Amino acid sequence: MPQISTVGLDLNLEMILPEIIVLVAAVVVMFIDLFTRGKASSKSQLLAGVSIAGYVAAMVATLLYFDNFIGSSSFNQQAFGGMVALDNMGLFFRLLSLGTAIIAVLFSTQYIRDKGMAVGEYYAVLGLATVGMMVTAISVDLTTLFVGIELMSISVYILTGFARNDRLSNEAALKYFLLGIFSTAILVYGMAWLYGATGRTNLREIGEVVSSIVASPGGAEGSGWLVLAILLLVAGLGFKIAAVPFHMWTPDAYQGAPTPITAFMSVGPKAAGFAATIRIMVEALGSAYQTWVPVIIILSIITMSLGNIVGVTQRSVKRMLAYSSIAHTGYVMIGLAAYTATDSVKGTQAISSILFYLFSYLFMNMGAFGVIVWLQRNGGTDSLDNFRGLSSWAPGQAALMMFFLLSLTGIPPTIGFLGKYYVFVAAINADLAWLAVIGALNSAVAAFYYLRIIWYMYFEEPRAAREQKASPALQWTLVASAIAVILFFIVSWPILEATRLSVPNVAAALLGLGAGR
Repeated sequence: MPQISTVGLDLNLEMILPEIIVLVAAVVVMFIDLFTRGKASSKSQLLAGVSIAGYVAAMVATLLYFDNFIGSSSFNQQAFGGMVALDNMGLFFRLLSLGTAIIAVLFSTQYIRDKGMAVGEYYAVLGLATVGMMVTAISVDLTTLFVGIELMSISVYILTGFARNDRLSNEAALKYFLLGIFSTAILVYGMAWLYGATGRTNLREIGEVVSSIVASPGGAEGSGWLVLAILLLVAGLGFKIAAVPFHMWTPDAYQGAPTPITAFMSVGPKAAGFAATIRIMVEALGSAYQTWVPVIIILSIITMSLGNIVGVTQRSVKRMLAYSSIAHTGYVMIGLAAYTATDSVKGTQAISSILFYLFSYLFMNMGAFGVIVWLQRNGGTDSLDNFRGLSSWAPGQAALMMFFLLSLTGIPPTIGFLGKYYVFVAAINADLAWLAVIGALNSAVAAFYYLRIIWYMYFEEPRAAREQKASPALQWTLVASAIAVILFFIVSWPILEATRLSVPNVAAALLGLGAGR
Protein backbone atom coordinates (compact mmCIF):
# COMPACT_ATOMS: atom_id res chain seq x y z
CA MET A 1 0.00 0.00 0.00
CA PRO A 2 1.51 3.40 -0.93
CA GLN A 3 2.45 5.90 1.71
CA ILE A 4 0.89 9.34 1.54
CA SER A 5 2.99 12.03 3.16
CA THR A 6 2.21 15.61 4.03
CA VAL A 7 4.35 18.19 5.77
CA GLY A 8 5.14 16.94 9.28
CA LEU A 9 2.70 14.02 9.05
CA ASP A 10 3.43 10.54 7.72
CA LEU A 11 0.09 9.03 6.68
CA ASN A 12 1.25 5.43 6.44
CA LEU A 13 -2.09 3.69 5.95
CA GLU A 14 -0.42 0.29 5.88
CA MET A 15 0.29 0.60 9.61
CA ILE A 16 -3.45 0.79 10.38
CA LEU A 17 -4.54 -1.77 7.79
CA PRO A 18 -6.13 -4.14 10.38
CA GLU A 19 -8.19 -1.26 11.82
CA ILE A 20 -9.29 -0.24 8.33
CA ILE A 21 -10.37 -3.82 7.55
CA VAL A 22 -12.53 -4.09 10.68
CA LEU A 23 -14.05 -0.65 10.09
CA VAL A 24 -14.90 -1.52 6.49
CA ALA A 25 -16.46 -4.81 7.64
CA ALA A 26 -18.65 -2.91 10.14
CA VAL A 27 -19.82 -0.54 7.40
CA VAL A 28 -20.50 -3.46 5.04
CA VAL A 29 -22.58 -5.14 7.76
CA MET A 30 -24.72 -2.00 8.09
CA PHE A 31 -25.33 -1.79 4.32
CA ILE A 32 -26.14 -5.49 4.03
CA ASP A 33 -28.60 -5.14 6.91
CA LEU A 34 -30.18 -2.12 5.24
CA PHE A 35 -30.66 -3.56 1.76
CA THR A 36 -31.06 -7.32 2.35
CA ARG A 37 -34.42 -8.98 2.79
CA GLY A 38 -35.08 -12.56 3.75
CA LYS A 39 -35.41 -14.93 6.67
CA ALA A 40 -34.09 -13.57 9.95
CA SER A 41 -31.97 -16.67 10.56
CA SER A 42 -30.29 -16.50 7.13
CA LYS A 43 -29.67 -12.78 7.45
CA SER A 44 -28.22 -13.19 10.93
CA GLN A 45 -25.83 -15.91 9.73
CA LEU A 46 -24.77 -13.76 6.76
CA LEU A 47 -24.01 -10.74 8.94
CA ALA A 48 -22.15 -12.87 11.47
CA GLY A 49 -20.14 -14.41 8.64
CA VAL A 50 -19.19 -10.99 7.22
CA SER A 51 -18.15 -9.80 10.69
CA ILE A 52 -16.01 -12.85 11.34
CA ALA A 53 -14.48 -12.61 7.86
CA GLY A 54 -13.45 -9.03 8.63
CA TYR A 55 -11.93 -10.02 11.96
CA VAL A 56 -10.06 -12.96 10.44
CA ALA A 57 -8.72 -10.80 7.59
CA ALA A 58 -7.53 -8.21 10.13
CA MET A 59 -5.95 -10.98 12.17
CA VAL A 60 -4.07 -12.27 9.11
CA ALA A 61 -2.78 -8.77 8.39
CA THR A 62 -1.67 -8.45 12.02
CA LEU A 63 0.03 -11.85 12.01
CA LEU A 64 2.00 -10.86 8.92
CA TYR A 65 3.25 -7.81 10.80
CA PHE A 66 4.04 -9.86 13.91
CA ASP A 67 6.03 -12.35 11.88
CA ASN A 68 8.10 -9.50 10.45
CA PHE A 69 8.76 -7.87 13.81
CA ILE A 70 9.45 -10.84 16.11
CA GLY A 71 12.99 -10.54 17.38
CA SER A 72 13.47 -7.05 15.98
CA SER A 73 13.39 -3.65 17.62
CA SER A 74 10.27 -1.85 16.41
CA PHE A 75 10.36 0.76 19.16
CA ASN A 76 10.76 3.81 16.94
CA GLN A 77 8.50 2.82 14.03
CA GLN A 78 5.79 5.46 14.24
CA ALA A 79 3.45 7.18 11.83
CA PHE A 80 0.78 9.88 11.73
CA GLY A 81 3.09 12.38 13.37
CA GLY A 82 4.10 9.93 16.09
CA MET A 83 0.52 9.21 17.13
CA VAL A 84 0.58 5.47 16.42
CA ALA A 85 3.35 2.92 16.59
CA LEU A 86 3.90 -0.43 14.94
CA ASP A 87 5.44 -2.38 17.79
CA ASN A 88 4.97 -5.89 19.10
CA MET A 89 2.82 -4.84 22.04
CA GLY A 90 0.34 -3.17 19.73
CA LEU A 91 0.29 -6.26 17.52
CA PHE A 92 -0.26 -8.52 20.54
CA PHE A 93 -3.24 -6.51 21.80
CA ARG A 94 -4.65 -6.28 18.28
CA LEU A 95 -4.73 -10.08 18.11
CA LEU A 96 -6.27 -10.27 21.58
CA SER A 97 -8.98 -7.77 20.61
CA LEU A 98 -9.79 -9.61 17.39
CA GLY A 99 -9.91 -12.98 19.14
CA THR A 100 -12.32 -11.56 21.72
CA ALA A 101 -14.55 -10.16 18.97
CA ILE A 102 -14.64 -13.45 17.05
CA ILE A 103 -15.67 -15.41 20.14
CA ALA A 104 -18.31 -12.77 20.98
CA VAL A 105 -19.86 -13.09 17.50
CA LEU A 106 -19.94 -16.89 17.74
CA PHE A 107 -21.66 -16.62 21.13
CA SER A 108 -24.19 -14.15 19.72
CA THR A 109 -25.49 -15.79 16.55
CA GLN A 110 -28.49 -17.52 18.15
CA TYR A 111 -28.78 -15.37 21.26
CA ILE A 112 -29.53 -12.03 19.62
CA ARG A 113 -32.06 -13.59 17.26
CA ASP A 114 -33.86 -15.27 20.16
CA LYS A 115 -33.97 -11.92 21.99
CA GLY A 116 -35.29 -10.06 18.94
CA MET A 117 -32.39 -7.61 18.78
CA ALA A 118 -31.37 -5.55 15.73
CA VAL A 119 -28.78 -7.89 14.25
CA GLY A 120 -27.07 -5.52 11.83
CA GLU A 121 -26.69 -2.72 14.37
CA TYR A 122 -25.41 -5.19 16.93
CA TYR A 123 -22.56 -6.52 14.77
CA ALA A 124 -21.71 -3.05 13.46
CA VAL A 125 -21.38 -1.54 16.95
CA LEU A 126 -19.39 -4.59 18.07
CA GLY A 127 -17.01 -3.91 15.17
CA LEU A 128 -16.64 -0.27 16.19
CA ALA A 129 -15.86 -1.31 19.76
CA THR A 130 -13.17 -3.62 18.39
CA VAL A 131 -11.69 -0.81 16.29
CA GLY A 132 -11.55 1.32 19.44
CA MET A 133 -9.67 -1.41 21.31
CA MET A 134 -7.21 -1.81 18.44
CA VAL A 135 -6.59 1.93 18.15
CA THR A 136 -5.96 2.07 21.91
CA ALA A 137 -3.42 -0.73 21.58
CA ILE A 138 -1.30 1.02 18.93
CA SER A 139 -1.56 4.57 20.27
CA VAL A 140 1.57 6.27 21.61
CA ASP A 141 0.05 9.72 21.80
CA LEU A 142 -2.44 11.12 24.31
CA THR A 143 -4.73 12.26 21.47
CA THR A 144 -5.15 8.95 19.67
CA LEU A 145 -5.15 7.07 22.97
CA PHE A 146 -8.15 9.09 24.12
CA VAL A 147 -9.93 8.62 20.78
CA GLY A 148 -9.41 4.85 20.93
CA ILE A 149 -10.58 4.58 24.54
CA GLU A 150 -13.70 6.64 23.93
CA LEU A 151 -14.65 4.88 20.68
CA MET A 152 -14.43 1.61 22.58
CA SER A 153 -16.27 2.93 25.65
CA ILE A 154 -19.19 4.56 23.80
CA SER A 155 -19.69 1.43 21.71
CA VAL A 156 -19.73 -0.76 24.81
CA TYR A 157 -22.22 1.60 26.52
CA ILE A 158 -24.54 1.04 23.56
CA LEU A 159 -24.02 -2.73 23.55
CA THR A 160 -24.71 -2.92 27.30
CA GLY A 161 -28.19 -1.51 26.76
CA PHE A 162 -28.84 -3.31 23.49
CA ALA A 163 -31.66 -5.43 24.93
CA ARG A 164 -34.00 -2.46 24.66
CA ASN A 165 -37.01 -4.21 26.19
CA ASP A 166 -35.03 -5.44 29.20
CA ARG A 167 -35.23 -3.12 32.22
CA LEU A 168 -31.98 -4.49 33.69
CA SER A 169 -30.14 -3.88 30.42
CA ASN A 170 -31.37 -0.28 30.23
CA GLU A 171 -30.48 0.36 33.85
CA ALA A 172 -27.02 -1.16 33.41
CA ALA A 173 -26.29 0.97 30.34
CA LEU A 174 -27.40 4.16 32.09
CA LYS A 175 -25.27 3.51 35.18
CA TYR A 176 -22.28 2.54 33.06
CA PHE A 177 -22.66 5.63 30.88
CA LEU A 178 -23.05 8.12 33.74
CA LEU A 179 -20.09 6.74 35.68
CA GLY A 180 -18.11 6.56 32.44
CA ILE A 181 -18.58 10.31 31.91
CA PHE A 182 -16.95 11.07 35.25
CA SER A 183 -14.08 8.66 34.64
CA THR A 184 -13.47 10.22 31.22
CA ALA A 185 -13.31 13.68 32.77
CA ILE A 186 -10.77 12.48 35.33
CA LEU A 187 -8.69 10.74 32.67
CA VAL A 188 -8.66 13.80 30.41
CA TYR A 189 -7.72 16.02 33.34
CA GLY A 190 -4.75 13.77 34.06
CA MET A 191 -3.74 13.88 30.40
CA ALA A 192 -4.05 17.67 30.45
CA TRP A 193 -1.62 17.85 33.37
CA LEU A 194 0.91 15.77 31.46
CA TYR A 195 0.59 17.91 28.37
CA GLY A 196 0.63 21.21 30.24
CA ALA A 197 3.76 20.34 32.19
CA THR A 198 5.77 18.73 29.38
CA GLY A 199 4.46 20.45 26.26
CA ARG A 200 4.23 16.99 24.67
CA THR A 201 1.44 14.61 23.76
CA ASN A 202 3.65 11.80 22.45
CA LEU A 203 4.08 9.29 25.29
CA ARG A 204 7.71 8.54 24.49
CA GLU A 205 8.61 12.21 24.38
CA ILE A 206 6.79 12.67 27.69
CA GLY A 207 8.90 9.78 28.99
CA GLU A 208 12.08 11.69 28.16
CA VAL A 209 10.88 14.78 30.03
CA VAL A 210 9.75 12.73 33.04
CA SER A 211 13.12 10.95 33.03
CA SER A 212 14.91 14.30 33.38
CA ILE A 213 12.61 15.24 36.24
CA VAL A 214 13.35 11.94 38.03
CA ALA A 215 17.07 12.55 37.60
CA SER A 216 16.79 16.05 39.13
CA PRO A 217 17.62 16.59 42.82
CA GLY A 218 13.97 16.68 43.94
CA GLY A 219 13.02 13.58 41.94
CA ALA A 220 9.45 12.80 40.92
CA GLU A 221 8.16 13.36 44.45
CA GLY A 222 9.38 16.95 44.30
CA SER A 223 7.14 17.66 41.32
CA GLY A 224 3.58 18.21 42.50
CA TRP A 225 2.16 18.22 38.98
CA LEU A 226 3.62 14.81 38.26
CA VAL A 227 2.18 13.27 41.42
CA LEU A 228 -1.23 14.80 40.71
CA ALA A 229 -1.12 13.62 37.08
CA ILE A 230 -0.30 10.09 38.21
CA LEU A 231 -3.19 10.01 40.67
CA LEU A 232 -5.66 11.34 38.09
CA LEU A 233 -4.47 8.92 35.41
CA VAL A 234 -4.61 5.95 37.75
CA ALA A 235 -8.18 6.88 38.70
CA GLY A 236 -9.28 7.29 35.07
CA LEU A 237 -7.61 4.10 33.91
CA GLY A 238 -8.83 2.28 37.02
CA PHE A 239 -12.40 2.71 35.80
CA LYS A 240 -11.56 1.11 32.45
CA ILE A 241 -10.02 -1.98 34.07
CA ALA A 242 -12.57 -2.19 36.93
CA ALA A 243 -10.13 -1.60 39.78
CA VAL A 244 -11.49 -0.82 43.25
CA PRO A 245 -12.69 1.82 44.17
CA PHE A 246 -13.51 2.63 40.53
CA HIS A 247 -15.44 -0.62 40.00
CA MET A 248 -18.97 0.52 40.91
CA TRP A 249 -20.31 0.06 37.38
CA THR A 250 -19.09 -3.50 36.95
CA PRO A 251 -21.64 -5.73 38.79
CA ASP A 252 -24.74 -3.98 37.38
CA ALA A 253 -23.29 -3.67 33.87
CA TYR A 254 -22.23 -7.31 33.75
CA GLN A 255 -25.55 -8.57 35.08
CA GLY A 256 -27.77 -6.34 32.93
CA ALA A 257 -25.94 -6.53 29.59
CA PRO A 258 -26.80 -9.27 27.06
CA THR A 259 -24.62 -12.19 28.13
CA PRO A 260 -22.48 -12.37 24.94
CA ILE A 261 -21.70 -8.68 25.48
CA THR A 262 -20.89 -9.36 29.14
CA ALA A 263 -18.39 -11.96 27.93
CA PHE A 264 -16.96 -9.47 25.44
CA MET A 265 -16.67 -6.55 27.87
CA SER A 266 -15.14 -8.74 30.59
CA VAL A 267 -12.10 -9.39 28.38
CA GLY A 268 -11.80 -6.96 25.44
CA PRO A 269 -12.22 -3.53 27.08
CA LYS A 270 -10.33 -4.74 30.14
CA ALA A 271 -7.37 -5.80 27.97
CA ALA A 272 -7.51 -2.48 26.09
CA GLY A 273 -7.58 -0.68 29.44
CA PHE A 274 -4.43 -2.49 30.48
CA ALA A 275 -2.85 -1.68 27.11
CA ALA A 276 -3.52 2.02 27.77
CA THR A 277 -2.23 1.63 31.33
CA ILE A 278 1.03 0.06 30.14
CA ARG A 279 1.45 2.74 27.46
CA ILE A 280 1.02 5.58 29.96
CA MET A 281 2.53 4.19 33.15
CA VAL A 282 5.46 2.37 31.52
CA GLU A 283 6.24 4.26 28.33
CA ALA A 284 5.46 7.77 29.58
CA LEU A 285 5.93 7.46 33.36
CA GLY A 286 8.20 4.43 33.56
CA SER A 287 11.11 6.36 35.01
CA ALA A 288 8.83 7.56 37.84
CA TYR A 289 7.86 3.99 38.75
CA GLN A 290 8.91 4.50 42.36
CA THR A 291 6.13 7.10 42.63
CA TRP A 292 3.26 5.14 41.07
CA VAL A 293 4.12 1.54 42.02
CA PRO A 294 3.04 2.05 45.69
CA VAL A 295 -0.35 3.29 44.43
CA ILE A 296 -0.71 0.24 42.21
CA ILE A 297 0.21 -2.08 45.10
CA ILE A 298 -2.52 -0.61 47.30
CA LEU A 299 -5.12 -0.78 44.52
CA SER A 300 -4.10 -4.36 43.71
CA ILE A 301 -4.65 -5.51 47.29
CA ILE A 302 -8.03 -3.86 47.79
CA THR A 303 -9.21 -4.84 44.28
CA MET A 304 -8.58 -8.57 44.56
CA SER A 305 -9.69 -8.67 48.20
CA LEU A 306 -13.01 -6.88 47.72
CA GLY A 307 -13.74 -8.73 44.49
CA ASN A 308 -13.30 -12.13 46.09
CA ILE A 309 -14.99 -11.37 49.42
CA VAL A 310 -18.12 -9.91 47.80
CA GLY A 311 -18.09 -12.62 45.13
CA VAL A 312 -18.63 -15.25 47.81
CA THR A 313 -22.05 -13.78 48.66
CA GLN A 314 -23.48 -13.73 45.12
CA ARG A 315 -26.29 -16.01 43.91
CA SER A 316 -26.30 -14.66 40.34
CA VAL A 317 -23.47 -16.34 38.46
CA LYS A 318 -23.12 -13.35 36.09
CA ARG A 319 -22.80 -11.04 39.07
CA MET A 320 -20.41 -13.47 40.74
CA LEU A 321 -18.24 -13.47 37.61
CA ALA A 322 -18.37 -9.67 37.67
CA TYR A 323 -16.76 -9.64 41.11
CA SER A 324 -14.44 -12.39 39.90
CA SER A 325 -13.42 -10.08 37.04
CA ILE A 326 -12.67 -7.34 39.57
CA ALA A 327 -10.51 -9.78 41.54
CA HIS A 328 -8.63 -10.81 38.39
CA THR A 329 -7.90 -7.14 37.73
CA GLY A 330 -6.18 -7.16 41.11
CA TYR A 331 -4.09 -10.19 40.14
CA VAL A 332 -3.01 -8.54 36.89
CA MET A 333 -2.07 -5.41 38.80
CA ILE A 334 0.40 -7.51 40.80
CA GLY A 335 2.39 -7.79 37.56
CA LEU A 336 2.23 -4.02 37.07
CA ALA A 337 3.33 -3.48 40.69
CA ALA A 338 6.39 -5.64 39.99
CA TYR A 339 7.59 -3.28 37.24
CA THR A 340 10.96 -1.58 37.61
CA ALA A 341 12.68 0.65 35.07
CA THR A 342 16.17 0.10 36.46
CA ASP A 343 16.30 -3.63 35.77
CA SER A 344 15.31 -4.53 32.22
CA VAL A 345 15.02 -8.25 33.00
CA LYS A 346 12.64 -7.73 35.94
CA GLY A 347 10.72 -5.04 34.07
CA THR A 348 10.27 -7.28 31.05
CA GLN A 349 9.17 -10.19 33.24
CA ALA A 350 6.59 -8.02 35.01
CA ILE A 351 4.93 -6.68 31.84
CA SER A 352 5.20 -10.06 30.10
CA SER A 353 3.30 -11.66 32.99
CA ILE A 354 0.47 -9.15 32.48
CA LEU A 355 0.22 -9.97 28.77
CA PHE A 356 0.23 -13.72 29.42
CA TYR A 357 -2.46 -13.37 32.10
CA LEU A 358 -4.72 -11.40 29.76
CA PHE A 359 -4.22 -14.00 27.03
CA SER A 360 -5.21 -16.81 29.39
CA TYR A 361 -8.16 -14.80 30.68
CA LEU A 362 -9.59 -14.59 27.15
CA PHE A 363 -10.39 -18.31 26.98
CA MET A 364 -11.31 -19.16 30.55
CA ASN A 365 -13.53 -16.15 31.30
CA MET A 366 -15.32 -15.95 27.95
CA GLY A 367 -15.78 -19.72 28.13
CA ALA A 368 -17.53 -19.43 31.51
CA PHE A 369 -19.87 -16.75 30.17
CA GLY A 370 -20.44 -18.88 27.06
CA VAL A 371 -21.87 -21.67 29.20
CA ILE A 372 -24.27 -19.14 30.73
CA VAL A 373 -25.31 -18.10 27.20
CA TRP A 374 -26.03 -21.76 26.42
CA LEU A 375 -27.99 -22.22 29.65
CA GLN A 376 -30.11 -19.13 29.01
CA ARG A 377 -30.90 -20.33 25.50
CA ASN A 378 -32.14 -23.59 27.00
CA GLY A 379 -34.64 -22.01 29.35
CA GLY A 380 -32.35 -21.31 32.27
CA THR A 381 -31.12 -18.15 33.94
CA ASP A 382 -27.82 -17.07 35.43
CA SER A 383 -29.01 -17.99 38.92
CA LEU A 384 -26.80 -20.42 40.83
CA ASP A 385 -29.85 -22.66 41.38
CA ASN A 386 -30.11 -23.23 37.62
CA PHE A 387 -26.76 -25.03 37.72
CA ARG A 388 -28.18 -27.70 40.05
CA GLY A 389 -27.59 -31.14 38.59
CA LEU A 390 -26.43 -29.77 35.24
CA SER A 391 -24.15 -32.79 34.80
CA SER A 392 -27.12 -35.15 34.79
CA TRP A 393 -28.88 -33.67 31.75
CA ALA A 394 -26.04 -31.74 30.04
CA PRO A 395 -22.79 -33.52 30.98
CA GLY A 396 -20.79 -31.89 28.19
CA GLN A 397 -21.65 -28.33 29.23
CA ALA A 398 -21.05 -29.18 32.89
CA ALA A 399 -17.59 -30.53 32.05
CA LEU A 400 -16.74 -27.44 30.01
CA MET A 401 -17.87 -25.13 32.81
CA MET A 402 -15.78 -27.13 35.27
CA PHE A 403 -12.65 -26.66 33.14
CA PHE A 404 -13.23 -22.90 32.89
CA LEU A 405 -13.86 -22.53 36.62
CA LEU A 406 -10.78 -24.58 37.54
CA SER A 407 -8.73 -22.33 35.26
CA LEU A 408 -10.19 -19.19 36.86
CA THR A 409 -9.30 -20.67 40.25
CA GLY A 410 -5.73 -21.26 39.09
CA ILE A 411 -5.62 -25.03 39.42
CA PRO A 412 -3.33 -27.04 37.09
CA PRO A 413 -3.34 -28.34 34.42
CA THR A 414 -5.00 -25.18 33.12
CA ILE A 415 -3.65 -21.98 31.61
CA GLY A 416 -5.13 -20.03 34.52
CA PHE A 417 -2.58 -21.64 36.82
CA LEU A 418 0.26 -20.38 34.63
CA GLY A 419 -1.24 -16.91 34.46
CA LYS A 420 -1.22 -16.56 38.24
CA TYR A 421 2.12 -18.31 38.55
CA TYR A 422 3.89 -15.81 36.30
CA VAL A 423 2.50 -12.68 37.99
CA PHE A 424 3.37 -14.13 41.40
CA VAL A 425 6.91 -14.98 40.26
CA ALA A 426 7.31 -11.46 38.85
CA ALA A 427 6.28 -10.07 42.24
CA ILE A 428 8.67 -12.35 44.11
CA ASN A 429 11.58 -11.36 41.85
CA ALA A 430 10.74 -7.69 42.50
CA ASP A 431 11.03 -8.28 46.27
CA LEU A 432 7.25 -8.25 46.67
CA ALA A 433 6.86 -11.82 47.91
CA TRP A 434 4.36 -10.64 50.51
CA LEU A 435 2.14 -9.28 47.72
CA ALA A 436 2.30 -12.66 45.97
CA VAL A 437 1.24 -14.30 49.27
CA ILE A 438 -1.78 -11.97 49.48
CA GLY A 439 -2.64 -12.91 45.90
CA ALA A 440 -2.39 -16.62 46.72
CA LEU A 441 -4.63 -16.19 49.79
CA ASN A 442 -7.18 -14.36 47.65
CA SER A 443 -7.07 -17.22 45.16
CA ALA A 444 -8.00 -19.57 48.02
CA VAL A 445 -11.00 -17.37 48.84
CA ALA A 446 -12.04 -17.33 45.18
CA ALA A 447 -11.85 -21.13 45.07
CA PHE A 448 -14.90 -21.24 47.35
CA TYR A 449 -17.33 -19.63 44.93
CA TYR A 450 -15.83 -21.27 41.84
CA LEU A 451 -15.92 -24.75 43.36
CA ARG A 452 -19.42 -24.09 44.72
CA ILE A 453 -20.72 -23.95 41.14
CA ILE A 454 -18.98 -27.25 40.39
CA TRP A 455 -20.61 -28.74 43.50
CA TYR A 456 -24.04 -27.57 42.33
CA MET A 457 -23.48 -29.08 38.87
CA TYR A 458 -22.30 -32.48 40.06
CA PHE A 459 -23.67 -33.07 43.57
CA GLU A 460 -27.05 -31.33 43.68
CA GLU A 461 -30.29 -32.78 42.37
CA PRO A 462 -31.49 -31.16 39.13
CA ARG A 463 -34.67 -29.13 39.18
CA ALA A 464 -35.83 -30.63 35.89
CA ALA A 465 -34.20 -31.92 32.74
CA ARG A 466 -34.65 -29.65 29.74
CA GLU A 467 -34.71 -30.25 26.03
CA GLN A 468 -31.42 -28.98 24.63
CA LYS A 469 -31.51 -26.54 21.71
CA ALA A 470 -28.64 -26.99 19.30
CA SER A 471 -26.34 -24.03 18.68
CA PRO A 472 -23.34 -25.39 16.75
CA ALA A 473 -21.36 -22.13 16.70
CA LEU A 474 -21.68 -21.75 20.47
CA GLN A 475 -20.96 -25.42 21.18
CA TRP A 476 -17.82 -25.60 19.07
CA THR A 477 -16.54 -22.29 20.41
CA LEU A 478 -16.91 -23.58 23.97
CA VAL A 479 -15.08 -26.80 23.06
CA ALA A 480 -12.29 -24.86 21.34
CA SER A 481 -11.94 -22.55 24.36
CA ALA A 482 -11.70 -25.53 26.74
CA ILE A 483 -9.06 -27.13 24.51
CA ALA A 484 -7.11 -23.85 24.56
CA VAL A 485 -7.30 -23.77 28.38
CA ILE A 486 -5.56 -27.15 28.55
CA LEU A 487 -3.39 -26.95 25.41
CA PHE A 488 -1.68 -23.67 26.32
CA PHE A 489 -0.83 -25.09 29.73
CA ILE A 490 1.00 -27.95 28.04
CA VAL A 491 2.54 -25.86 25.23
CA SER A 492 2.94 -22.41 26.74
CA TRP A 493 6.38 -21.40 25.44
CA PRO A 494 5.18 -19.81 22.14
CA ILE A 495 2.83 -17.53 24.09
CA LEU A 496 5.49 -16.75 26.67
CA GLU A 497 7.97 -15.84 23.93
CA ALA A 498 5.37 -13.68 22.17
CA THR A 499 4.57 -11.83 25.40
CA ARG A 500 8.26 -11.31 26.17
CA LEU A 501 8.85 -9.82 22.72
CA SER A 502 5.76 -7.63 23.12
CA VAL A 503 7.04 -5.73 26.15
CA PRO A 504 7.67 -2.03 25.34
CA ASN A 505 11.38 -1.37 24.96
CA VAL A 506 11.74 1.28 27.66
CA ALA A 507 14.57 -0.17 29.70
CA ALA A 508 16.84 1.94 31.87
CA ALA A 509 19.39 2.34 29.09
CA LEU A 510 16.83 4.13 26.91
CA LEU A 511 15.69 6.39 29.70
CA GLY A 512 19.19 7.21 30.84
CA LEU A 513 18.55 6.09 34.41
CA GLY A 514 21.28 5.20 36.77
CA ALA A 515 21.26 1.76 38.33
CA GLY A 516 21.30 3.31 41.75
CA ARG A 517 17.90 4.96 41.57
